[in-house]
Amino acid sequence: MSGPIPLIYSPDHARHAPLSEFEQGRLIPYRESPERVEGIYRHLVSRGLVSPVRANHTAALADLLLVHDQEMLEFLQAACEFATNDGYLYPEFFPIRLSMANLPKSIAGRMGEFCTDPYSPVGRGTWQAATGSAGVALRGAEILLRAEATAAYALCRPPGHHAGPDFFGSYCYLNNAAIAAQRLLNLGRVAILDVDYHHGNGTQAIFWEEPRVLYASLHIDPNLDFPFFNGYAHETGGLSAPGSTLNLPLPPGIDSLGYLQALDGLLATLRAFAPAALIVSLGFDPYRGDPLSAFRVESGIYPAMGSRIGALGLPTLLVQEGGYAVDMLPKMAEGFLEGFLLTRPN
Repeated sequence: MSGPIPLIYSPDHARHAPLSEFEQGRLIPYRESPERVEGIYRHLVSRGLVSPVRANHTAALADLLLVHDQEMLEFLQAACEFATNDGYLYPEFFPIRLSMANLPKSIAGRMGEFCTDPYSPVGRGTWQAATGSAGVALRGAEILLRAEATAAYALCRPPGHHAGPDFFGSYCYLNNAAIAAQRLLNLGRVAILDVDYHHGNGTQAIFWEEPRVLYASLHIDPNLDFPFFNGYAHETGGLSAPGSTLNLPLPPGIDSLGYLQALDGLLATLRAFAPAALIVSLGFDPYRGDPLSAFRVESGIYPAMGSRIGALGLPTLLVQEGGYAVDMLPKMAEGFLEGFLLTRPN
């Protein structure tokens, strides 16, 4: 595959732009900023690696309900409408569900009912941005389904792999990769390869009992970092889908060679699964210079990663997840695509 691939983008992502977040008691600029995807978009277009595609529609409720609980969706939309034009709602209370039988009706009291942490504030534009991001992923899935291209890059923001059936958090509101995977099941079995620094606890939860979807993730050991409660090697799928989840937690300090060796192991399992389509939850936060990373992975690893994934020859949807070293994101995205395109079958 020698030509540019479709890069799907929506300007609606900029409607969600919190100013700050807390880190160990300190107030810092919000890391999941609009510039993350704006920089990638401008750079990839200028390099001629992509063909820009504007996603003109947000995801429909019917698509969201295939992976998310209706009550959570209704709450998230209502909270966005409740927010003021110049402010964001942050959860302040997190009910322990088994011991708190009575939940309040107020938005303030319920923010922590569905939100897992304080990193996903809700503003007036958050619903539009999140459904627009899901729409970007769905447009990418449609490109593959219609055989308009064999690969596409969904430049999603907000990201999605921490959003589960009935919860959202950690910058994620709707699970873009999972929503696209549901659509791509029309082709047959689907594999989701998650190479974000953090485990995609939301994606795992959504497909825990779905044998037609393989979820394979390479991530920091959850004993030491977020999401803490999921992402362990012994988590391999539910009773209806044993072996459909593959977690490979990695130690802090792993270098580029060790990371690529771990990736090769996941790819071997993926090949054995023989999916009809592949979704890559593409995070650039394993990079050693990322503010959230404890790895020693160099930015130069991404061409090698791209070439390994491209060589699979599968219809592939790249879905943007994390990555917060903003100045380096465009070059890492470029490197990944160069490697990916180099080994794609024509």
